[in-house]
Amino acid sequence: MLIQMPRGPSDQPGQNSAEARNAFEAALRRDLASAPVVSYDAVLGGAAKRVADVALVILTTPLWAPLMGVTALISKLRHNAPVFVVDERIGYGGHPFQRFSLRIEPPTQKIEEIVTGGDETERARAWRVIETQAEDRRAKWVRALERLPQMLNVLRGEMAIVGPTPLSRDELEPLKSAKRHYLSARPGIVGVSTILDGHEDTTAQYKAYAMSWSFLTDALIFWDAVRSLRDRGELWRPPVAVKSKGEVQRAVVVRQRSSS
Repeated sequence: MLIQMPRGPSDQPGQNSAEARNAFEAALRRDLASAPVVSYDAVLGGAAKRVADVALVILTTPLWAPLMGVTALISKLRHNAPVFVVDERIGYGGHPFQRFSLRIEPPTQKIEEIVTGGDETERARAWRVIETQAEDRRAKWVRALERLPQMLNVLRGEMAIVGPTPLSRDELEPLKSAKRHYLSARPGIVGVSTILDGHEDTTAQYKAYAMSWSFLTDALIFWDAVRSLRDRGELWRPPVAVKSKGEVQRAVVVRQRSSS
C-alpha cells in the first residue's frame, strides 16, 4: 500500500506543514487502530502435517467409510430427523467452512431448552459442554461416530485429525488474544483440550498447543482420545464449589481409568 504524505507549496511556512503532517499521521493511526485486523501465524505444522493427515484419512478409508454408512443407516431407522448435519465453523485464517457430522440421536427436549434459551454466549457455552463432556463410555462412542463425516473436511483441507475444536463465530469472538493461536491451526476432529489441567482457562489450550506442537504431541493427544473410549466407570464429574471455613474451594475432577 502506497501512502503519500501531504505536501504543501514551497512557500508555505514550515510550522503549517508540520501541523498538517502531524494531523495526517494522527488520523492514519486512528484508522489503523480501528481496523478489524487479526494477526495469525503460518498454518501450524505446515505441509508435513497436511500430508500426514491426508495419508491417514486415505489409508483408513476402508474402515471409517463403511462404518459411517452403517451408522447413518441405523440412525435413520431410529429417528426421522436428518442424519447428516452441516453447520458453519471458522477455520485457519478466519475462513468459514461447512463442518459435516452425523446425528445419531435426536436432541432431547432438555438440550433444546438449553441451546435455545439465554443469550448467544450462554448458548455457545451450552454447546461446548455438550460437545466436550461425556458421562459414560457409550456417550463417548456416540460422539466419536458423529465425527466420522469430518474425514471429508480433512480431505478438503478445512480440518486436521488433531487440532483445536472447531468454533462458531459466536464462540470465536470472546477468545480475544487466544484468537491468534486458534486461527493459526486447522481445527481438528480430535480436540486438544486434554493438554490442559482441568482448572486452567479453556482458552489457554490454543496457545499451549501452538507453542508445543510436534508430531509426537499430536500422536499423544490422538492416543489419549482412543484410549478414553475404553474407559470404564465414571469419566467426568462436574466441578462443584464447596464452602469450607468461609472460603470457596473447587472439587477435584474425577477420572477413573480401566484396570487393563
